[in-house]
Amino acid sequence: MNILFTNAGRRTYLIEYALELIEEGYNFNLFVSDTSIDTAAMHVDPRVRGILTPRVSGNEENYCKVLLSACKEHEIDVLVPLMDFELPILASKKKLFEAIGVKLWVSNENTISNCLDKIQNYQFCIQHNIRMPKSYFTLEGVKPPYVKKQILGSGSVGLEIVMEGRASSFIPGIDMLQEFVEGKEYGMDIMNDYNGNYVHSCVREKLGMRAGETDKARTFESAKLVDLAKNISQAFKHVGNMDIDFLENEAGEIYFIDFNPRFGGGYPFTHLSGVNYLKFIIESSLGSNKYIPEFKKSITGFKGLKLFFKEN
Repeated sequence: MNILFTNAGRRTYLIEYALELIEEGYNFNLFVSDTSIDTAAMHVDPRVRGILTPRVSGNEENYCKVLLSACKEHEIDVLVPLMDFELPILASKKKLFEAIGVKLWVSNENTISNCLDKIQNYQFCIQHNIRMPKSYFTLEGVKPPYVKKQILGSGSVGLEIVMEGRASSFIPGIDMLQEFVEGKEYGMDIMNDYNGNYVHSCVREKLGMRAGETDKARTFESAKLVDLAKNISQAFKHVGNMDIDFLENEAGEIYFIDFNPRFGGGYPFTHLSGVNYLKFIIESSLGSNKYIPEFKKSITGFKGLKLFFKEN
C-alpha cells in the first residue's frame, strides 16, 4: 500500500505517527507532497518520499492534474489532504482519483462548502439546530463586542476582536462579523468513516493558542459532548477527520465557531490520548474494521520545536 499526505508542510507529527505504524508492522510506503523540497515533512525520515506539486491557490485545475499524474506514477492507494485550499478542488475531482484506485479521504463538495464558506456554514448550522454565535455579513445593526473574520479565511488570518468602536476595516463579501461569546474555548476531532458515518470523537480544552493553532491543551471525556459530536457527524456527513472549535459560556451554553474538514493542529492531543485516527484510516482502507479508536488517557500537552534537516 502507498499512502500520500498532500500539502504536508510543517505537520511533521502526522508523518511521525504514520512511521510508528510502519514500525508496528503495517506494510505501506509513505509519500508527502508540497510545493518545495525544502519542506519539513519531507525530511522527517529517509523512508519518506517527496512529491513536488504546484501551488493550489489560483492554479486549482493544474494542481489537480499534477497530483493525479503523481498518484498514477507512484501507485498511490490512499490520499489524505491536509490544507483547506485544496479541499474544494479535490472534492470536485474525487471520482477521477477513485477511478485510478485512490481512496481520497475528502468530503463531497457540498460538505466542504458548508464547512469552509462561513456564510453557508452559518445557514447550514441554523438549519440543523447547531448553535453558533449570531453572525453578520454587513455592518448594519452590529454593535460591539464582536469578532471580525474572513468568510473564506483559514487559521487566524484576518481575525480581529473588537470590544468597542469599530473594526479597523470591513470589506463586504470578504469579511464577516460574529457575536463575541465569552467563555472557555474547546476543540474536538470528529472521525467519520469513508461513507460519512460516525466513528469516534475526542475533545480538548484549549489552554493556549499560537498563530491560530492549538498550542497547549487538555483532553478529557464527556458524554454530553460525544452526543453533540454525533449530531454534527450526522448533519455534515463528512469523510475522515473534522477539527471543530467551540465555546462554552458560564451558563453552560455551547456555541460552535469553526468547522475544518481535515486533520488540524489539535490532532496530536487526540493521538497522544490513545486515539489513533491514522490507524483507523489505514485499517479501513485495507477493508478491515478491526480497529476502533478508543480514548485511553487524559493528557495535558504542550507543543515545542523540533528541527528537521538535510545535508547540503
